[in-house]
Amino acid sequence: MRKTDILIIGGGPAGLVAAITARKNNPDKKIILAREDKKCVIPCGLPYIFNRLKAVEKDITSDKIYQINKIDLIIGQIIKIETGNKKVILKNNKGINYDKLILATGSSPAIIPIRGIELDGVYQIRKDIGYLKNLRNKIIKAKNIVIIGGGFIGVELAEELSALKNKNISIVEILDHCLIANFDKKFALAGEERIVGKGVKLYLKTAVEEIIGKDKVEKVKLNNGKKITADLVIMAVGARPNINLAEKAKIKTAKKGGILVNKFMQTNIPDIFAIGDCAETKNFFTKKNNLIMLASVACYEARIAGANLYHKTIKNNGTVAAFSTFLNGLVLGSVGLNEREANKGKIKIVIGQSATPNHHPGTLPNTEMIRIKLIFSQSSKTLLGGQIVGPESVAEMINLIAVAIQQRMTAQELANLQVATHPLLTAAPTVYPIIEAAQKILKM
Repeated sequence: MRKTDILIIGGGPAGLVAAITARKNNPDKKIILAREDKKCVIPCGLPYIFNRLKAVEKDITSDKIYQINKIDLIIGQIIKIETGNKKVILKNNKGINYDKLILATGSSPAIIPIRGIELDGVYQIRKDIGYLKNLRNKIIKAKNIVIIGGGFIGVELAEELSALKNKNISIVEILDHCLIANFDKKFALAGEERIVGKGVKLYLKTAVEEIIGKDKVEKVKLNNGKKITADLVIMAVGARPNINLAEKAKIKTAKKGGILVNKFMQTNIPDIFAIGDCAETKNFFTKKNNLIMLASVACYEARIAGANLYHKTIKNNGTVAAFSTFLNGLVLGSVGLNEREANKGKIKIVIGQSATPNHHPGTLPNTEMIRIKLIFSQSSKTLLGGQIVGPESVAEMINLIAVAIQQRMTAQELANLQVATHPLLTAAPTVYPIIEAAQKILKM
């Protein structure tokens, strides 16, 4: 029977960061990380293995980091947690005793019930190297590819595949627009325009009724009766938390499916923590449980859990849900509340917007527009949310807005923001987008 002070189950971003953080905070403790896969893919890079990266092998996390941090790596499936004995059992019947346990079991692709989903040629985006290699080979050979789901994975995948020769790419999205779950309409439309510009066909406000074929996919039938020719169908309809191991151990889960944790990332069982996609997150504003499955959120939670194992000092104040994507040269970023969510929650808001060139003067070569929307509380003028669209140079601007939200900055404080500017790198200091959008609130 092996023994360890700290055991982490799961080798994705959450497990990796938790292990490293635990080592930094506990230099003398024995740490083991157990995972099922011999090698782990980098989840955020999955859409790009089909063209930009050229191979699945170029999207793999190096295990050298475990050696550097003196973390023991075990490859094997853990099938049971005995919470009373503080022991886990592997599939090979070997056991590991632990003092502290972190669950970072991640998520799996969601599957919606559609007739014909069992046909050859229907795939998901799984974090499995062999599966992804097979999918990549199928994509290279396919001509007509239908993607079900117009969220981040769906649109990023469509944009990536549209760069391959002789491909007809379609997205079927049940909502009014792609990315509309995270962006207000004007920003979602900007993203749609870029992927349509790459030749991708969009079927919006439409559901897939049936996948048609004898043994292999031949067509996709929509709920409006239209049939799309398809050699390959890729399901990109979200993910579900991997909680079977936790449920068997009587660890509490929420209605939406994630493992329930407190502000220190602890579960209801002493000395067991949960982080990442398998854990239920809390909304930064409402403190209500919700599921936000992002690697950035997972790493945030991992740093908290890794630091709190023996001394509970760092609190999780809830996720602000910072998103970003890159579509055909365009960056879209969103964080905090959008206008639709604020209205749904009956939160009274005021909005400041700005549209400025990303260079100054605007006559410089390769100048593009930056458009920004900031959402503030009507009463306190505290920043609640922000969205941005523009060229690649604005990618980190959404993170600046995320920091401002977490620090509960007001319109006045943002209007007085001190920033670095340069003609070739940023908008002019006279009309810096965040400052200008905040200044407009002060005039209301």
